[in-house]
Amino acid sequence: MGKDFVLLNDKILPNDIKCYSCGTTMDLIALVTKDDQIVIHRFLTWQKLFTINHMTTTVNNNSDNSNNKSIVSIQWSPNGKMISVGCEDGSVFIYNIENAKLINKSHNHKHPIHKLVWIKEQQNNGPIKCNNSNYVSPPLFLSQLKQNMNLFPSISYYFENSREENKYLGGEIYDRPFDVLICCDNIGIVSLVAFGIFKIVTLDLLSLLKQKYSNTHFLIKTSKSLKILDITLTESLNNLSVMVETDNGLFLSVTIDTSILLEKRNEIHEISLQYFLLCQLQQSLDVHIKEITEKWKDIQQQLSTKWVEFEKVLSDYGFSSSIEQELIDLLMCGVPSPPVNQFIVNNINIKKLKLIESNCNYIREILIKYILPSFLNIFHIITVLHNNSLENDRYKGLLDTTTIKYILDYCGSFGMRLQSLETLISGIESHYTSFFSWIYKVQCTLNEIQPDRKLSLPFNELSIMSLLKKGLKFDLLFSPSLSSPSSPPSNNSSNNSPTFSSNNNYNNELNQSGNLSFSGGIINNNNGNDNIEFQYKDLKGNFHDLFKDFSSKIFDTFNEITTVLPTLFKFENVIPFCLYDKNDTSVTHKLNCSLISHPNDTIFLSIHTTLSNSNRLFICKREDKLNWSFTCYQLNEQYSVLDCKFFNESSLMALVSEDIIKANQKKSTRKNTFLKQYHYNQTDGNDNTNREYIKLDVNIPPSTILLDLLDTVFSNEVEESFKSREIILKSRISPITFELSTSRKISATFIGKRRVALYDLAEDEEDEEVEEEQEVEE
Repeated sequence: MGKDFVLLNDKILPNDIKCYSCGTTMDLIALVTKDDQIVIHRFLTWQKLFTINHMTTTVNNNSDNSNNKSIVSIQWSPNGKMISVGCEDGSVFIYNIENAKLINKSHNHKHPIHKLVWIKEQQNNGPIKCNNSNYVSPPLFLSQLKQNMNLFPSISYYFENSREENKYLGGEIYDRPFDVLICCDNIGIVSLVAFGIFKIVTLDLLSLLKQKYSNTHFLIKTSKSLKILDITLTESLNNLSVMVETDNGLFLSVTIDTSILLEKRNEIHEISLQYFLLCQLQQSLDVHIKEITEKWKDIQQQLSTKWVEFEKVLSDYGFSSSIEQELIDLLMCGVPSPPVNQFIVNNINIKKLKLIESNCNYIREILIKYILPSFLNIFHIITVLHNNSLENDRYKGLLDTTTIKYILDYCGSFGMRLQSLETLISGIESHYTSFFSWIYKVQCTLNEIQPDRKLSLPFNELSIMSLLKKGLKFDLLFSPSLSSPSSPPSNNSSNNSPTFSSNNNYNNELNQSGNLSFSGGIINNNNGNDNIEFQYKDLKGNFHDLFKDFSSKIFDTFNEITTVLPTLFKFENVIPFCLYDKNDTSVTHKLNCSLISHPNDTIFLSIHTTLSNSNRLFICKREDKLNWSFTCYQLNEQYSVLDCKFFNESSLMALVSEDIIKANQKKSTRKNTFLKQYHYNQTDGNDNTNREYIKLDVNIPPSTILLDLLDTVFSNEVEESFKSREIILKSRISPITFELSTSRKISATFIGKRRVALYDLAEDEEDEEVEEEQEVEE
């Protein structure tokens, strides 16, 4: 007789594997090695596609405490194009499977993320239970939303020349159905993250259980922490089902009404995409502001080196005057002193100085081409969110008008600073153009050569005088302090935190427009006495600190949704399933469970525990909060369930070990391990999958343990699975675990930490042998 399930691959790996996950749409498996490398293999050929070095990513992204970002969990996205990994420090990283680049990182937890579940909203034309009269079906809503979210130019424009190779543009997010990444840490805190990017809800399950049920069960009241064993969100978004274990030995089934997610689904979807777009634009600002800062530092370094050479020449001649005073004397009388003559003739390369001028022009282009448009799009998004917040019916509890109005005002004020920065850079470029043209003319006169027409440009003596009075070593763009123009830069100022040069008089001097000049947030009309004041107050201080504050404040727009939405969730059921004495160390108790939701909001829960009086695999069916029914498989006494997971809408898979006890032994030392498949739900037209479910009244006192009731209901007749496959025989190897890919019908079973066996659950080896025999007969 043949074997059930086809063995696709059986591999011994070179490194220990901490965790793994099977692809949802492609024949791929992701393995996490002990040194936190994510390795992607094909099922059939075991071809290694690529490796993601997670620790290198954390270092490159300036993550704090990168040593604490070791991976502890992994999960594929529903579309199979991304992988999410949970880390020891509570952070979650999402990688693009197509190019192995980082998509997003978040830090919504403080404790290790031990479980990740990624749920996609159902996409069908069937009836949807929703109380929102404004609800639009997902396909129609997506087409409308994509039109409204388009930028011109597109978001990729802002990164076209960026050196940041890992910036994710994510245009496909606008075509994706709504999905939610569920992140669970090891103390029972759950966060729901839309598209794996935007956190919409955080739930502290233990605190919520204590608030509502501490008086109904004594173990809930005294528990200090809990562990989430499994969790699922129905594809309609109506219910969240969780199986938890408290630190004092109580196993609970918890069902939470999350129908508000469905009612506000379109609004949450829209806000999530606006958040994503805001993140991309903020990244654009960050990238390009860093770029102009680095470029300006290079300019300052080149100029500073040249002025130090000038000071040395003056010192060698015994002059005590400053370089600025020497150049002012030359400008006024036209006759250079000997050290000035030597410096201009021998130390000045006009082409290099003109390159500095070109760099100033490049900085201005970056501002005009990327920074200001990025900011204007951010301002537009905040404005749209503010307008949406005024629609109380649709966005109530999601957006706060007062908060967004304050952020909108702050954005306007920061925008004025960016506009002033562009004006200032334009003035600096004009100053340097005049100064370098004058220096070149003097050099040509002293060398008695004919000036190059391309290099010899008109210059403004007043502009040159203004530059020399300010000081050639003074940072015109990012001054060390907000000192007055006549005072020298403070020696105590740190060059590591440059301050936006916003002195009003100097800004006016740099302006070249003639009539209007920017002056600290006010437009000054030099031809009149009236001042036209903007509606935003001026921001003063360190420019990079202001940008950091701006980047933080714009995301405060979304605080309302994460604050209010969790309060609209409601507990439907909390059922104590079983309990054990934590203080009894003589016996080790174990509970394996799995959750699955069906399109009609029916939730199935499978449970096997050593606490049962008989060796049973229980299956619980929840059709609504008051309608629960149960069935079970009575297992052989020698069987022990290592793990169980729902495979599809009709069957579940269980990893089962069988004790081998010899006649002269009291305890098993070796085990046979099998992968078994059990039916739990009838499928269309297949009576063989039908099982009888017994309804029980779950409105029993909350302190009652459900397992005690179930043990008295079912018979002790042993039932076998309808499919079974030997994994390993007569072995002491531990642990043995498995993961499933429901869509690809694949099981990946790990034997120990280095051996993996992959099985095709849709085919049987017996069937293949029969087909071969038939072919031979023919």
